[in-house]
Amino acid sequence: MSCGPFTCININYSGKDNFEADRGAAAGVTADWPNLPKSMRANRDFMRRVGHYLAAELGFRQFLDIGTGLPTSPNLHEVVQQVTPEARIVYVDNDPIVLTHARALLTSSRAGKTAYIDADLRDPAAIINSPQARETLDFS
Repeated sequence: MSCGPFTCININYSGKDNFEADRGAAAGVTADWPNLPKSMRANRDFMRRVGHYLAAELGFRQFLDIGTGLPTSPNLHEVVQQVTPEARIVYVDNDPIVLTHARALLTSSRAGKTAYIDADLRDPAAIINSPQARETLDFS
């Protein structure tokens, strides 16, 4: 079985989370950058290792994930709440499709909390001052 542009990172193109235009764009990009699926897997693996290390070894309990992208399991909250169920995570993205899927698919542990913000990396004040961030993270 061949590995498609994104199937290597467990995005299922037979589901509802993509469009024909997305598949066409992915095919075009990977034609010029054939190692992209490996890079994406490495990026996801790095997030998993760092999230686990920060929660398990350093005791971090709050996380701010800016530019979260489409949900791809395991997500940050899954990694850190497995170590510490009370962890709090705020996901930020400015893509309405990403946020729709995040709200539908990403649920927190009962002890922790997960929130989603429609904001842009270039506007940190909007992120920090959002009600979702203020209700979820302790900035003190």
